[in-house]
Amino acid sequence: MSSIHAVRAKKWGANAFVAEWFQNAVTFCQTKEGKKQFEAWLVEQYGKEKAKQTLLDCQKPPRKIHGLPVFGNLRLFNSAAVEFGISNEAMQQYHFFTASLNLCAPPRTTPAPKRRRGETSTEWMARRHDALQRGCKIPDVDWRIARAIAISEFEKSRDTFEMWRTDMSMFLDTIVGRAPTTLILENMETGTPEEHFIRLDLAFTSSLHGVTLSYMTWGHAVDVFEELDRRGLTTTSAIERAYQQDQALMWRLVACLCKISYLAGHLWERTAEVISWCEYYRPYFNRYRNGRGESQIEVNHAYVRHRGRSVTTLDHFILRSIAIDAISDMARPGFFDNLLKCLDNDPSEAAKFSGEAYEELGDVAIAYEFKAQMHDSAFGKRLKRFAEVKDSQCLKDPSFLPNTTFMDPSKISWLNRTSNDWAYARTISRSMGTTWLAITNQMHMQIFFARVIPWPPGSKKDEDPKLYDQAWHAIDMALWDFAKKLDRKGEEGIVASKFGLYNPADPDRPSCMNAMMKQVGAHLSARLRLQSQPQPIPPSTPEKLHTPSTVPTASVSGHAYVSDTQHLRPKEKVKTKGAGVPEVATGGDAGEEEEQEEEQLPDILPKDFKIGKKLLKVFHRILQAPDLPGNHDDQGPRMGQIRWAEFERAMKRIGFEIIQTAGSSVRFDPPAKSAHPITFHRPHPDAILTPIMLRWIGARLKRCYGWTTETFTRAPAEDE
Repeated sequence: MSSIHAVRAKKWGANAFVAEWFQNAVTFCQTKEGKKQFEAWLVEQYGKEKAKQTLLDCQKPPRKIHGLPVFGNLRLFNSAAVEFGISNEAMQQYHFFTASLNLCAPPRTTPAPKRRRGETSTEWMARRHDALQRGCKIPDVDWRIARAIAISEFEKSRDTFEMWRTDMSMFLDTIVGRAPTTLILENMETGTPEEHFIRLDLAFTSSLHGVTLSYMTWGHAVDVFEELDRRGLTTTSAIERAYQQDQALMWRLVACLCKISYLAGHLWERTAEVISWCEYYRPYFNRYRNGRGESQIEVNHAYVRHRGRSVTTLDHFILRSIAIDAISDMARPGFFDNLLKCLDNDPSEAAKFSGEAYEELGDVAIAYEFKAQMHDSAFGKRLKRFAEVKDSQCLKDPSFLPNTTFMDPSKISWLNRTSNDWAYARTISRSMGTTWLAITNQMHMQIFFARVIPWPPGSKKDEDPKLYDQAWHAIDMALWDFAKKLDRKGEEGIVASKFGLYNPADPDRPSCMNAMMKQVGAHLSARLRLQSQPQPIPPSTPEKLHTPSTVPTASVSGHAYVSDTQHLRPKEKVKTKGAGVPEVATGGDAGEEEEQEEEQLPDILPKDFKIGKKLLKVFHRILQAPDLPGNHDDQGPRMGQIRWAEFERAMKRIGFEIIQTAGSSVRFDPPAKSAHPITFHRPHPDAILTPIMLRWIGARLKRCYGWTTETFTRAPAEDE
């Protein structure tokens, strides 16, 4: 890079790669063709009225602004704008425009960064973003991590949708917790019964849309990974050779990229709603839903001026991320980088975020990590380039529509293609999402909420499980009927299957009453067994939901199992002096094939584990059936609260690898090849697992691994 870029970088507090990128962007946007593309892009992003005002702001003279925060690039943009003689707005918009369309970036010559073992999603996304800003090559896919993310997130959405029907208290806890953060019409009077029930109903419809959209997106990704496994395609080069010869596989991969992009955008909008409702940040924003039902989050400039110098760097960054950069998907990967820098600078500011905010940050960071793995990786870039060549003739390809949409094209509410739609498949994904949103927005539980969550708060509740089942049956019938209308001819039931819907006519459909009857049967069975045995035995649990991946052999000591399998995992590098410096690969192109050290783990988990007394108590407390009314015997541990650290320690003791993904999200990778990873949210700010959380964790562990209390027994004293 020329010396002029290095000189500018030093003045701006940036690096030569960014300085050259900014120079290229300004030069291009001031050409005739560049101006034309830029103005068209502004209209697509902001609409005609706002685009017109933004263009006027871009034409203003440069102005040096003092006192800008260090993080969030505001100081960098202003310094560059003054250098090039353009307005602050012009510099920012030129960069967003060229970055979103992959224009003007200088050649990347520095080796790609590599993810460190044990690094969280947030940390990796931050370090990856920082490396790309320094001109590093784009990292390629880590197929093991991408697959683990897809499986764990798919099964979480599947289990959530089922548990909503079987556990009324968990469902109500979710909706009541989400309702306050949900945006309502600007002119609606607050503190009224109408507002109370409308918030609950909106929280339900948005939650329903979110969980079905997640099921569809992650389910498609899992299907793709399973196909790759069946075909023995385990490396990037093998997958690329295959899709270049197989149009159907290529379009399925393209659809995977498009769907995760759409889901990530949806999760970002939800994250913005929750962060802007945090008690600390609430006064900084004006939040409402406009007449078209669209969410609007705007900066309360009067409050910002009132706060004056007490507005911190983190506050400035959050304000910009939520209300200004929210329109630009390009700004979101950098969000995690700047958030970590702010919190590293002042860890006490983490208290500004609520527990709900940490959960949402976890979910959105996982989605953006998967997007970085598949969409924004070197593999993704090459796939997109290959697909773009085929795109102009895609509708003539008989394999295109069957592999990019499962809906009847004539029933989809089609959206116009935008400049961000690098392939028509992305337009299809957005259109399918909008079509499904129109359906989920018609689902209502307001009458049910009026019975079980009455107004005013504290009034008598009517928690009738029959009423609950009736409400869900009505929802399932409506969803099923709408889904049937979207099916392609000859593929009846495909839309319902893709969104994880339940057939209302299915006698085995999950319900609260059926779950209660199973609990009663389990407790009665446990009592009979206790009466027939001379010695106490662990309490029984509800029947398994599926066949687990366990070894049908003798039991294994948890400590021994970890010892026997620990050497099979890749060794973790020990940090040395200077480890805080972002590390990069030692050489080679990011697109070149690399031999990765494969984990030599057992195929399946042991049938059962022998563990120490303290850890045994943890597993039994999590896996036992919840106490029913009137059941107060002292046989076995109670469903009381336990600390999250105890749960982590117990899972680690039996060989699970704990991956701190992002926010409060934690993934547990099992010590067996065929066993699936599983993800849970760590409670925040108090890491205590409440009875509802314990039921959720226990039910998912039973379903995923087939575990019961009998899976875990007391080890000899020397093994504890």
